[in-house]
Amino acid sequence: MPMDLYFDNAATTRMSEAALEAYIRTERDFFGNPSSVHADGLKAKKELERLRASVASMLSVKKECIFFTSGATESIASVFSSLLFLEPGKAIISRIEHEAVASWLPILSHHGWKTEEVKAKGGFVRCEDLEPMLTPDTKLVGVMAVSNVTGAIEDIASLVRTVREYEKTSRRRIFFFSDSVQALGKIPYSVTDLDIDGASFSAHKVNGPRGIGLLYLKNPSSFRPLSSAGGQEGGKRGGTENLPAIAGFEAALAEWMSDAAAKQARIAAINKMLRNTIASCGLDMLSPEASSPYILSFASPYPSEVFVRMLSDKGISASSGSACSNNAKGESEKIMQAMGIRSDKARNAIRLSFSNDTSDEDAAALASAIKELC
Repeated sequence: MPMDLYFDNAATTRMSEAALEAYIRTERDFFGNPSSVHADGLKAKKELERLRASVASMLSVKKECIFFTSGATESIASVFSSLLFLEPGKAIISRIEHEAVASWLPILSHHGWKTEEVKAKGGFVRCEDLEPMLTPDTKLVGVMAVSNVTGAIEDIASLVRTVREYEKTSRRRIFFFSDSVQALGKIPYSVTDLDIDGASFSAHKVNGPRGIGLLYLKNPSSFRPLSSAGGQEGGKRGGTENLPAIAGFEAALAEWMSDAAAKQARIAAINKMLRNTIASCGLDMLSPEASSPYILSFASPYPSEVFVRMLSDKGISASSGSACSNNAKGESEKIMQAMGIRSDKARNAIRLSFSNDTSDEDAAALASAIKELC
């Protein structure tokens, strides 16, 4: 009988019971529109601000810096579309960014912006590659915190310092943005310690609901969104707030962040065991050592679609890369090639990704299946 093992958590995680209960309770008890001035609306508004303060506390930021969106893609779009209000300048991103970021380059170019992609050999953006690209007209630098394809952890602290040092000579602030979806709760990570100007997060990567995320802005007063619509979220994101989903996000994040170091250590042990299994099969590891323990990519003996189906036939869910890039075939392969991975290995790439729900027993079953198939 096929197993039922899930190893595609970088795409989405199961919604936790705590998150589901919070979602249902909030839908039932706080049904008013937070923008309404009657009693039910004011009750919902109070709950919204309580949830905002709780999420901000878990991220160690001021609640005024947190804005709820429909997900990381919208948070990213809000930042990049806001550039269209400015005089065209230069925007730099890494060659390994998620499509939600990379897709903005042709739009900016169409509106007169200079756009460049800094290389990421081996999966890492280096200061010595970024620094020469900085020019007086540079207005934004975007580098993701953790690769959704390989789990590579970028040295954001050093990259931000490089940008800040350049600002001393250019005398112009550069907005440093980091897509931080795969970093939240999975590596030690603080947007304030890193001096990031903006970051995107998504609930469904940490056992929360789909369709809810947030945008962090270090200095909200200097940020002008392309559209404020109804003026909700401090005028940074219009539309009636999805209060039940926000409650689910808060509950999931609280559960995920509880004893986070111990959870990360357990997942790291699972990751190491599977790395050893993959090596014993003579397969090439695609995730560098300095990677999130929650993502592990390797080159299978067969084309990725074939091996994913072989695993699926055994009741194991895995991925050939980013779920989004499966809708735009070849995106993960392009990112791996930008890292310096040979095209034949990139075409055979398999991504295993874990959550705090992943058990040692499930990981052992996966290891046995990989050995058998290889």
